[in-house]
Amino acid sequence: MQPDLYWISGSPPAWRVMLGFTLKGVSFTSRRLDHNAGENRSSDYLALNPKGQVPTVVAGGLVIRESIAILAWLDRAFPDRPIWGETAFDAAQNWQDIMVMEGDLRPHVTEAARSILRKNPIDQTTIDALSHEMDSYDVRLSQNPNLGGSIPMASDIWLYPALHWIARGVALSPDAPAAIATLVSDRPFLNAWMDRFAALQGVEDTYPTHWRD
Repeated sequence: MQPDLYWISGSPPAWRVMLGFTLKGVSFTSRRLDHNAGENRSSDYLALNPKGQVPTVVAGGLVIRESIAILAWLDRAFPDRPIWGETAFDAAQNWQDIMVMEGDLRPHVTEAARSILRKNPIDQTTIDALSHEMDSYDVRLSQNPNLGGSIPMASDIWLYPALHWIARGVALSPDAPAAIATLVSDRPFLNAWMDRFAALQGVEDTYPTHWRD
């Protein structure tokens, strides 16, 4: 049975799951929820995801929540074109990256994106932390075409929507701090990686619908 993906436009976790399906070439049924209309708080959806969050995947009788769990399930359920790597070392490297991204990077990405969109000042600690992390990714990408190695994997899938979320805020708020506005453009290998990822087949179609206007 083709999986159903419940998502909200502009949600980085939902976007990364959509990218996982796309890069693996797995078809899914799109179930877009209207956040403004409260569709993610409806009784029907809360029965699937009690937190009212996205993404949620329904595959047969299986209901899977949380984007990283979905990506892990996706690789086991559809083993062609693995996104966690071919070897045990690849999988360990990807999980290591993801744990660092979730634990260390995600709070700063969230702080930066939300502060910009709400036109609030960004804490200097967040600016410094993001700059440091992007420097490290730029070095890694100077040695390999992707964080995951020769082809994009789970770590690449995590980072791409996160950086676009910040960039979305910058596009709407020209007064954003220069260090945040140039997070990608000031780092040539990271910038080139973003362009390569964007050019992958199907990726453009996953771009948040309401950001296209």
